[in-house]
Amino acid sequence: MRLLDLPPKATEAFLIGFLRRDYGAAGLYDMSKAGMLTHLQIVVSLITITLFIPCLANLLVIIKEHGAKVAAGMALFIFPFAVLVGAAVNFAARWLGVRF
Repeated sequence: MRLLDLPPKATEAFLIGFLRRDYGAAGLYDMSKAGMLTHLQIVVSLITITLFIPCLANLLVIIKEHGAKVAAGMALFIFPFAVLVGAAVNFAARWLGVRF
């Protein structure tokens, strides 16, 4: 996850977070406690995971209520948007020299 400047292990938390949001956050918390994430990386990862579609169950409800085409359109917008916002926060914080 070079764009977000996160360690590769964070990918697991994001994938699990799509299945169950609380488990994804718990994975990030465990990485934080283990000293694997800096304060900026914690902020970036939490912003990004917050902007993702909440979970698989939510996506299935969107499909049921609005159809697969709308759900696919939402996912195709939301996932890149979440990563781009996380990357923008990461870039801006580093450029401005913000210390957490």
